[in-house]
Amino acid sequence: MAVLPIVLLPDPILRKRAEPVERVDDTIRQLMDDMLETM
Repeated sequence: MAVLPIVLLPDPILRKRAEPVERVDDTIRQLMDDMLETM
């Protein structure tokens, strides 16, 4: 697991619309684990 960087306001990336997740695969599962570890 990896601790991810925290993005703070007023970073413009927070205004970007996310793309829908088509399929939950191992890459998405790893990202979710990393996000949980970061919290």
